[in-house]
Amino acid sequence: MSDSIEMNYYEPETTTWTVNLDGRYMSAVQNYLLADGIPLEGVTRIVSNAAQTLSYCPYPEGNGTCQKTGIVIGKVQSGKTSNFISITALAFDNNYDIVIVFGGTKKPLVKQNRDRIKEYFEATKDVLVLDTTDFKDQLTAQKMHQFNKMNKKVVVVALKSPTQINYIADNIFSDPTLAEKPVLIIDDEGDEASLNTLVKKGKKSSTYKAIENLKARLNRHCFLSITATPQANLLIDTLDVLSPDFGVLVDPGNGYCGLDVYHSDNKYTKKIPDNETSLLDDGIPQSFIEAISMFFVACAIYKNRGMKPGDKLSMLVHPSQLKADHEKVFNKVEGLINDWCQKSENKRDIAYGSLKRILVAAYCEYEKAGVQGLPSFDSLEDDIIQAMNVCGRHKVNGDSVPKGADEIYDYNIYVGGTMLGRGLTLKGLAITYIIRTAKGVSTVDTVQQRARWFGYKMKYLDLCRIFAVGKIIREFQEIRDHEEDLWETVRAAKCQGTNFKNMARIFALSDDLKMTRSSVAKTENYTFKFWNKQREFQDVQEYIDSNKAILATVRAEQKDQIKVERFGDGAPFVIVPNMDFDYVKERIFDKFCFAAGEKFNQSVISKLDILLKRKNLQPKVDIIWMRDGTFSEHSIDCGHIPNYSVGRRPKSLEKPPVYLGDDYQFVSEDTMQLQIHEIRDTITNIDSPTLAFYIPKSVIEKLTNLVIQA
Repeated sequence: MSDSIEMNYYEPETTTWTVNLDGRYMSAVQNYLLADGIPLEGVTRIVSNAAQTLSYCPYPEGNGTCQKTGIVIGKVQSGKTSNFISITALAFDNNYDIVIVFGGTKKPLVKQNRDRIKEYFEATKDVLVLDTTDFKDQLTAQKMHQFNKMNKKVVVVALKSPTQINYIADNIFSDPTLAEKPVLIIDDEGDEASLNTLVKKGKKSSTYKAIENLKARLNRHCFLSITATPQANLLIDTLDVLSPDFGVLVDPGNGYCGLDVYHSDNKYTKKIPDNETSLLDDGIPQSFIEAISMFFVACAIYKNRGMKPGDKLSMLVHPSQLKADHEKVFNKVEGLINDWCQKSENKRDIAYGSLKRILVAAYCEYEKAGVQGLPSFDSLEDDIIQAMNVCGRHKVNGDSVPKGADEIYDYNIYVGGTMLGRGLTLKGLAITYIIRTAKGVSTVDTVQQRARWFGYKMKYLDLCRIFAVGKIIREFQEIRDHEEDLWETVRAAKCQGTNFKNMARIFALSDDLKMTRSSVAKTENYTFKFWNKQREFQDVQEYIDSNKAILATVRAEQKDQIKVERFGDGAPFVIVPNMDFDYVKERIFDKFCFAAGEKFNQSVISKLDILLKRKNLQPKVDIIWMRDGTFSEHSIDCGHIPNYSVGRRPKSLEKPPVYLGDDYQFVSEDTMQLQIHEIRDTITNIDSPTLAFYIPKSVIEKLTNLVIQA
């Protein structure tokens, strides 16, 4: 790797600085990552992201006051901890001596962060990782001066609470010499608890006031929020001390399985029937029996594949936020497994026959899904029974956390709620059963953080399943579109340090969801986005015929303008370029028959038309018949079309692209784009033209009055 990296991004009021990469702290972290199985290219990417982030922080050798706030945006369960520890290592290599880590709002998460930081720096021997609970008496100004004389670097890991944050401020940084030192503050899960939850009342919440107090003490520091759900951080008033001055997007590494993998279609999700008895009621619902039996079958399959020492497979049961519910469900799990273990003691016993039918049915689910190299049930049977008998069962809530007890077992089942809803990583999570959902409108950041099933799961992805009620499945499908749009919005604004405060907060979101808590930030209900995709399937034949006729007429009218493009051996793309927006609106949008409930409709286009005229904009539109003459086949769930955009070919980034993907191949800086996709419902065989409309950044930037922090 190179010795240093010069970042070219800058804001008018500050420049970045050259970050030294050739230090022993970063070297120790790199070695740890490599030993942990992360390939060299992945480690290189982590180091590059860390260097980019640190380059926006105050230059450690500078003079005077420099107080900055930044945000590092990753994906849920994508390895954000590795990124912020790498930032810490680079900070130490570049003459920062103190890093403060807000490790979370719950003690288990703080412990998880503390232990992982210690592991990463174990080889250096001179990094002190001190938490505010066990090492409180070491966290004084006098001790910090002593550590400095000993040439020690210090990581202070604190619970995100007013008491502990104020303790750090008042007992360490009341010393004027320490207050002058460059300090990096890392706020893990930076959208949780830190932000002012009383802003609507004109007051300040206690944790927010404590953070203000700490920041005010430090003359040269950066407060760095690390989060996968940045909605609240991006929407708070830009004058707020926690509103980011810069932002960095951290793409996940190869093999990451998140929203686009789990929630593009129904391959890995299983809907809990609406009419089924709830797990919280008396009895055990059939869907739960299916889930837990599939877990034990998955354990046997995973073992058969050559499970290594230290490998885990686990199941999460998330019924609600109430401890009483956890107790009730945990007792059901205990009773069910104990009953199954008893029945399986003698496979010849008649009692085992009913259990075997359940296990065979679970096995058949994987068989129907086409799991590759699947052994016969008979060869797995003993391992399935063994998994039942040796599985660890853990109730996880505020009163009862398994203090490392899950490390004892190869297979674990966790029952819990809020404690398992953010930050904590469950090793080898394969089966999730989640019924917890808001009674009213859910918030994106809260729902998304419950997705503990995300992560680097490729080696056992085919065994993963999420059992959830329909509302949860639908919310995650909508959040998938929202996250794509949020990341594209941030990218398009060149948020990596460039005029981040002035970024237009334009985000796409279903009316069925809120972006974040209204106590922290408020948004307008209506937003435009880069890609506006029809999601409700038009299945009324009369309207389908009308839509086809409308599109055929436009194609006939513009036959002399048509261009055809091909990529490899695939079907052709028929393009009518540079049409006036008014023409497209009048000839297609105004006449097109959208399905009932479609969010992208004539009202949206009319609103856009008004704003374009108000801004005196006259954009052009490329009309594209995607893969002309062919159908994109999808299983339509309750009228909803899953993601139908084709991605990059080939998928491997190491190979040159033949096709960049529907969302990128034809995009230009100034031209709108109307894609026409022919979708066929695999259940009904009905085919229907479906529209996807792209609004370029150059147009969206001029419509910033639509979305603004209230």
